[in-house]
Amino acid sequence: MNHSEILALIKKEVAQAALDKNKDAVNMYLVVKYAERLQDIDPVVFADAIRRNPSYATEFRKGLKLAKVIAERGL
Repeated sequence: MNHSEILALIKKEVAQAALDKNKDAVNMYLVVKYAERLQDIDPVVFADAIRRNPSYATEFRKGLKLAKVIAERGL
């Protein structure tokens, strides 16, 4: 799956999760799930691509860091 496909998937899943009032949790889950493939995407570009505010770039960075901790601890 390439960057465009991952971003489209995340955008779609987050939009659906918003209906369930679960948008942030699903977004974080997907960032963690696809962290290896998202490492080289600029956080502001990521936020824009999934139609979140530019400030969401901070949450994206946190998700990448969380994925690293999870991998290091073998969870």
